[in-house]
Amino acid sequence: MTKKSIKISCPGGLAPRPIAELVQVASKYESKVYLETETKRVNAKSIMGMMSLNLVNGDLLTVSTEGNDEEAAMEEILSFLKDKLGLMA
Repeated sequence: MTKKSIKISCPGGLAPRPIAELVQVASKYESKVYLETETKRVNAKSIMGMMSLNLVNGDLLTVSTEGNDEEAAMEEILSFLKDKLGLMA
């Protein structure tokens, strides 16, 4: 299992389209992919779970991956959060 925590820098929160794109990225991998805050843990491959995460500016988000391709999944998820969504502080 691989885990990485990041601080969210997202003043306006996440819109539905980027959430759907993140679900697509996570779904490419065989590994289990979870995102969690202090109060909630969701399957990153679930659109409904991701919509319920309600990330706000300053949240600490932990990404965890587990499986055969966990390192590749972690790398792409973090890259997506940082480069495409600009979420990482």
